[in-house]
Amino acid sequence: MQVAVERVVETLRGVPPPQFGPQEICARLQGMLLDPGTLAPYLHFAPRRYTRNLIYRDDLFELIALCWEPHSESPIHNHAGQLCWLSIQRGGLRLENFLSLDGPGPGENIRLVPNGGIPRAGPGCLDLQQGDNAIHRVANPFDERAVSLHVYSRPFDTCIYYDLEAQTAREMRLQYHSIGGGICREEQLQ
Repeated sequence: MQVAVERVVETLRGVPPPQFGPQEICARLQGMLLDPGTLAPYLHFAPRRYTRNLIYRDDLFELIALCWEPHSESPIHNHAGQLCWLSIQRGGLRLENFLSLDGPGPGENIRLVPNGGIPRAGPGCLDLQQGDNAIHRVANPFDERAVSLHVYSRPFDTCIYYDLEAQTAREMRLQYHSIGGGICREEQLQ
């Protein structure tokens, strides 16, 4: 079923805060594909990387469209103990989960081991990351662009990123490439 972006925001805003959890939001997002025409204003790509494009944010959740160029990937990261739903809207993505043998970090000597994932997830696939040990990487190792929709509850502006080779975990400040469809100027990035 195709749904307008505005309808998704309205639906999520209608969920009472105590019910804004894994079961309720998974039920609302499962199998949902956005109407490409209503999603288009939020789709901004950048060469050789992915972009984070804010659609909506309040104190309970944020809705972001991530645009993935071919052969781009996120760093391995956590979600600061928050909930993260990822719904693939276009193309394919590789989803890799990791387990920390030394706690979530930050710090030195943080060892990660692979902990499952999906080699190629396509449109309509829904993934949920939750808790302090929800550590993953999202990648587009394929030759076509991809788009994923992310719901984060509660919104967060920093997370921990992991360097496998150096065995370190450091805090990373997150930035938006666009807000409400408009490209951010350098001083607006957050």
